[in-house]
Amino acid sequence: MDQARSRQRKTIEALLDGYGSLSVPQLLMTMSADFHHQVLPESLGMAARNRESFAQHAAGIFSIFDEFRMVPKSIVLDGPENMAMVHARMQGILKGGAGDWINECVMMIQLSTDGTQVLKVTEFVDSAKALEMARKHAPDDFGVNYRGMDGGRQKRGDGHVMVGSKSINLLFGLGITQVFLVIILLYLTGGVLF
Repeated sequence: MDQARSRQRKTIEALLDGYGSLSVPQLLMTMSADFHHQVLPESLGMAARNRESFAQHAAGIFSIFDEFRMVPKSIVLDGPENMAMVHARMQGILKGGAGDWINECVMMIQLSTDGTQVLKVTEFVDSAKALEMARKHAPDDFGVNYRGMDGGRQKRGDGHVMVGSKSINLLFGLGITQVFLVIILLYLTGGVLF
């Protein structure tokens, strides 16, 4: 491996270790002064963050974990373009006996020309797990736009399904339609279906 790729890989590994440290200063060590972070898909409604707002976001997320690790499943480096792609398993133990947290992400990482700093991270996350995190565990300023996803926000820890979600409304409508059809069939057949 040439020196440039080796530097890039060390920077990526330091970034992943920074997440696992649960220390905002350590996480920020690899990030440039003009660092930017974006969580995708856009349907989550999470705003792009600069270094300062990312640090605040990370502090909130770190506060809910006793342990956390980013375990890379694969790392692809594109040396000439100073880009890296990481597919990682995110695993941790939530505070307060809330259990294990297992998720995965794909991060596209833009590195500085010398490969020693992270300029930008575009992170694709599991939408369902992001919503679960926001509903049950994350700080209030987590940043997920619930309105676009399921019609509203559940109260933290509430295990009930949202009444306002489109899928629940559709299922409810189909159920009511079936009940009416059965009543009509019973009426038309004089109560005898067979």
